[in-house]
Amino acid sequence: MKIEPRTITHEQFKSLIKEWLDTHREEYCAFAEEVSKRDRSGFQQIFLYAQSIAPAYANAVKSRMADNRDEGFDDLEKLLEDADIGRTILRDFQSENPDTIAPAMLAWLYFGNSWELMVSYNEEIIQDKESGFFNRLMARAMIYFIIRRSIQNEHRTRQDWDNFRKIQKSMGSVVPVTDSAIAELDEEESAATADSTDAETTDEKKEPRKRGRKKVRETLDNLIPDNTDRIKGKITEFLKLRSSGNDLAMLYIYLHEDSHIRSCDISTFHDALSEHYPEHKFVGLRGVQKAHQQLTTPMMGGKRMIDMGQDKKNLDNIRNHFEAA
Repeated sequence: MKIEPRTITHEQFKSLIKEWLDTHREEYCAFAEEVSKRDRSGFQQIFLYAQSIAPAYANAVKSRMADNRDEGFDDLEKLLEDADIGRTILRDFQSENPDTIAPAMLAWLYFGNSWELMVSYNEEIIQDKESGFFNRLMARAMIYFIIRRSIQNEHRTRQDWDNFRKIQKSMGSVVPVTDSAIAELDEEESAATADSTDAETTDEKKEPRKRGRKKVRETLDNLIPDNTDRIKGKITEFLKLRSSGNDLAMLYIYLHEDSHIRSCDISTFHDALSEHYPEHKFVGLRGVQKAHQQLTTPMMGGKRMIDMGQDKKNLDNIRNHFEAA
């Protein structure tokens, strides 16, 4: 008896895939080996399968790559939903057709190292000197998307990704974007915790605390270990002229790399600035975080975007500003 979509729960479907995996180990191992090959022929198989069941999706992916766009993937996901691929995949899974990759592909996605392999593959694209600039940007966006979606779907945990990058580094792999993606998750969690703290009641009557700035974890004075007054003066001068998200991200990078502030995340730095300069209207934390991610994107030869072109000139100008008498 064939099972129809929407008559089966996700957990039941997952159990069916596990049953297939337990009785088709040889087929599964052959597929898993194919997708792990250096030539990525297995990924090509998956893409061709997607093209066969959702042509509009494959065309949209090609168009995205040709247009050199690196924004989110919500539009691509919507195409898959509209194509109702669940029905097609379930049909292929139950067809017992020896030529379909659906069963092995699903087993790999649910029970294999699929998420980790996709992240690893995109890290390699970024490190490959032959990769074009926009291919690297696309790979970077994919890494962020894969890590976030795997956690949202409860296929992986935050700890799973920590373990993954430790293993990768122990084998000599470079995973800067994975590090950056996980650091962003940490900052968002810290910000959410701060918001939650602000929402707590403040007296026995449980009256809500009045709205205001989030609780600052560090003051600007505490973040600046040496030459405190001089560095604060230079920051004040800088903010009078430049305070966009990109400017604040560059300021954060410069102060960190030249050891003018203690080690802290962008959220802490942003909160400290907001508290120290209450009269100044700063761009939101999210905007600064996005600018920082862009500026620290790995490029060819191990350089970052901030180490090249106009971004490098802007960073040098910040350095000259702080070094001037």
